[in-house]
Amino acid sequence: MHRPSNVDTKQILKPILNFLTDEVANDMPVIWPIHPRTQARLKEFGLWEQATSCDNLILLHPIGYHDMLKLNMNATLMLTDSGVLQEECCVLGTPCLTLRWNTERPVTLKEHGGASVLVGNNIERIREEYHTALKVGRVFQRPELWDGQTAERCVEAIVNYPNV
Repeated sequence: MHRPSNVDTKQILKPILNFLTDEVANDMPVIWPIHPRTQARLKEFGLWEQATSCDNLILLHPIGYHDMLKLNMNATLMLTDSGVLQEECCVLGTPCLTLRWNTERPVTLKEHGGASVLVGNNIERIREEYHTALKVGRVFQRPELWDGQTAERCVEAIVNYPNV
């Protein structure tokens, strides 16, 4: 999480942190590569100790692409407000709760064949979809045209483009 809508007010960030520490961390280890903005807000709002004292919440400095990809490949589910992670979850089949109210990547949403569900920052909605995702698990389905054949389709479209 790094978006202002999730981390810039204590009234929103605290319930999300409570959900992670009090509920998710009771079910499984939570690995959180924490964004500098989020870390600063946790400290500013007096929530840093809650995050660091939770035994099953593992805070990491920001990590590189390959390390994040490895975590995603082995994750039970992902909670994120990152559009890129939405896409990667979609490709990998990782259930993804997108902590946003909208997305510029609608193809990643379950209703379009992806793995992501928009949950915003409403804890009840997050909780409901979290439990649903745990029951369903990984579903390897990709949106139409995410088949690795894009380059071939582009070449074909260029070669067959009508001369006008």
